[in-house]
Amino acid sequence: MNDVFENIYLRRSVRDYKPDDVPDDIIKEVIRAGTYAPYVMNQPWSFVVIKNKEVISRLSERAKKLWLDNLDKSSVPEIEGLGDIERENIKKIMGRPEFNIFYNAPVLILLFAAPKGHSHQDVCAAAAENMMLAARSLGIGSCWIGFGMPLGYDQDTLAELKVPEGYRLMVSLVFGHPVKDVQTAPPRDEDVIFNWIT
Repeated sequence: MNDVFENIYLRRSVRDYKPDDVPDDIIKEVIRAGTYAPYVMNQPWSFVVIKNKEVISRLSERAKKLWLDNLDKSSVPEIEGLGDIERENIKKIMGRPEFNIFYNAPVLILLFAAPKGHSHQDVCAAAAENMMLAARSLGIGSCWIGFGMPLGYDQDTLAELKVPEGYRLMVSLVFGHPVKDVQTAPPRDEDVIFNWIT
């Protein structure tokens, strides 16, 4: 198996991190890998990198509050379509004082889409995957944090992070050294092709 396939097959969502620092040069290399994702015309993304543990913890608390404040509102994109059981589960998770949505990772990277352009969600997802695979190849764990999305609608957060007007949060990613070094992915269902035309 070559290195590309090995990284794809062994990449896991890491939810338990050592407190060790991730050097800035590694973070820059991971972001550089993200910028090599395919995109249409103008480069659509910009990044906010946060290594301050107090700021990451505060953003976690803010996101939890935003979830709890908005769970009964169907107009919020992340909540639209959730069933009652899902809403109750989220309420329980967000109500736990010890729960940090960023899993106490030492690095949080927020990926923002530029105000103009095409297929922002698609290309930013491709950039995020590149970043997670690049991190894996360097021995760094990562996790895509869906619970971070409400921060993108919070004007106080956007102002604090100095995000230019019109930019939209697309992805929240955390990075760090995994507590468990060896991780294996569960096997995937190989019966996923419903039609093969020759």
